[in-house]
Amino acid sequence: MIDWNLLRQLSETPGVSGDEDRVRELLLSAVRPLADEVAVTPLGCVIAKKRGKRRAAVPVMLCAHMDEPGFLVTRIGEDGLLRLAPVGAVPPGTLCGRPVTVCTAKGEIPGVLGAKPVHLLTAEERKKPVEAKDLLLDIGALDAAEARRAAAPGDRVVFTAPWNETDAFVSGRALAVRAACAVLVSLLGEEPETDLIFAFPTLGETGAGGLQTAVFSEQPRTVLLLGAEDCPAEGDACTLGKGPALRFMEGGLPYDRELYRGVLETARRAGIACQERCVSEGGGRAGRAAVGQGARTLALGIPCRCPNGPVSLMRKADVEDAARLLREAARACAAGAY
Repeated sequence: MIDWNLLRQLSETPGVSGDEDRVRELLLSAVRPLADEVAVTPLGCVIAKKRGKRRAAVPVMLCAHMDEPGFLVTRIGEDGLLRLAPVGAVPPGTLCGRPVTVCTAKGEIPGVLGAKPVHLLTAEERKKPVEAKDLLLDIGALDAAEARRAAAPGDRVVFTAPWNETDAFVSGRALAVRAACAVLVSLLGEEPETDLIFAFPTLGETGAGGLQTAVFSEQPRTVLLLGAEDCPAEGDACTLGKGPALRFMEGGLPYDRELYRGVLETARRAGIACQERCVSEGGGRAGRAAVGQGARTLALGIPCRCPNGPVSLMRKADVEDAARLLREAARACAAGAY
């Protein structure tokens, strides 16, 4: 069963790439009572091991990144406005006027994203959406001295978004990664058929370095990556309410064909709704990190509306189906079924 209260806590906890400490502590408090062995790697990844009824014929690692996209304060202007750099895949276009939270050494402070006023834009600039690199962050400071007393270069910035939950859906910040983490925690609470390795890597938005070191350390033969799958309003992409998506290619990286076919057949035999998906955009960083360490790899995605935006939305049934499919896929992979 998915712990929706845990997902809410994960969604509301800031954790931009490179500054995942608070999310990691929340995950550690959740997994330590459930796992047989827990470790934290030098890059801050959480590795949890669960003993099953028997040893796995094939070592399997289940992965869900803990970090989220956001911003980094690069400098403070003489006008008291903070200049930013995007961290990870931050979508442009609708960022101006968004409330954000600056995570400083002294605590969290509120702010609002802005840009050059529209009346100062050229005709050509008005035709283009504001890019993340051109944003300004206003924390209400009157000048640079006041701003420096509140914030500093290197501080991380996350969107401020409310959590909403109904019987059918959840919405909030960073669901693209935190829902996957909640799924792995739910599976950790069960007694698996075979031994399993659970990984909650850092730095997923900035090259998947955490996952690369986790796979190198544990040497699994199979890696199942759980994330989110974009559900735009139009097009033939993934659809909400139709179960998790299986990716057979991502950013030009083909995933293991036999593993893909095997998991797809497992879903069909178990009566679990799932969607076949080829993601042509993106770099497939996590997949490349795992494949680069010699592991057979497959990516699964929970359908998500606006996965990297200020607020994301998911159907509860899709999250639950993702947990069911990952459970069955891990069991089959560990048994050497494909």
